[in-house]
Amino acid sequence: MAQQPYQPQRGGQGGRGSGGGFGGHPPEPKSLPAPRPVIYFQPDGSLVPALMDDQAEDLAQNLSQVTTTQLRRFYDDVLTLRQRLAAEQRRGRDKEAAFNDLRADFKMLKAKAVYAHGRSEKTMPRPLLQFFIDHVAAANNAREFEAFCKHFQAVVAFHKFYGENK
Repeated sequence: MAQQPYQPQRGGQGGRGSGGGFGGHPPEPKSLPAPRPVIYFQPDGSLVPALMDDQAEDLAQNLSQVTTTQLRRFYDDVLTLRQRLAAEQRRGRDKEAAFNDLRADFKMLKAKAVYAHGRSEKTMPRPLLQFFIDHVAAANNAREFEAFCKHFQAVVAFHKFYGENK
């Protein structure tokens, strides 16, 4: 009997190759949530007050299962970036140029959040992942970054009240 060359099965018809999945359907591809728009400033240029109040409180309530330590880990990264920005300004650098130098490190927050979510949805639930995806996409200059920092500070403050005591 002559041996036939190996031919992978197609269309999810049995086998254990890629895309087989249970029931003959390929597994759903993983995808990140799309960034939602964030409005930091009112038409008159002032900061949107709800960012420091209602929106921050709502998010903190949705993150009650997240430990303070986990949230602070991310907040500490943000504070470090903010301090680096301030240090560059004290050296006489233009704020926007300094922020542009920090932009890649700021964008890493999204990658860190995705990694944490992949490890445990308890410590990085979908609402917190969405928060980082939204804000990393929305903060495109130093002024917006500062607004994000204030908003995140408010979230951390409300979380201290609503979060589990861990």
